[in-house]
Amino acid sequence: MAVVVEGEVAGTQELAAVDFPVMSEVATGSWLGLSFQGRGIGKEMRRAILYLAFAGLGAHAAHSRAHEDNVRSLRVTRALGYAPNGEIVEAPVGIPVRTLCYRLARNVWEASRPRDIKIEGLENCREMFGV
Repeated sequence: MAVVVEGEVAGTQELAAVDFPVMSEVATGSWLGLSFQGRGIGKEMRRAILYLAFAGLGAHAAHSRAHEDNVRSLRVTRALGYAPNGEIVEAPVGIPVRTLCYRLARNVWEASRPRDIKIEGLENCREMFGV
């Protein structure tokens, strides 16, 4: 999904799943331009994609991960209620880096479910999401 702020593309928010109709779990990933960081946009875009996953598509859990030095992303993850779910080591540019993994259960999301987000037109594209 594209994230647009005041007419300018600020970043992207991804929602992915493997065998969603069976597993009912998603993974989120995002990129936000540096000039847009620190303004609450990262948290808002994650809130929106989680709303789509849980309220719109019926997910049971959402996963996220970030390199241990990505403080802003980890702050958003923790603020939204994700729980630690292990770690892995990756080498995206040939240098090992520790990546922290998190999981957000549906019941945790439901406890602080946003009331200010609305989905329109999902019925017309549910098949694209595999539901």
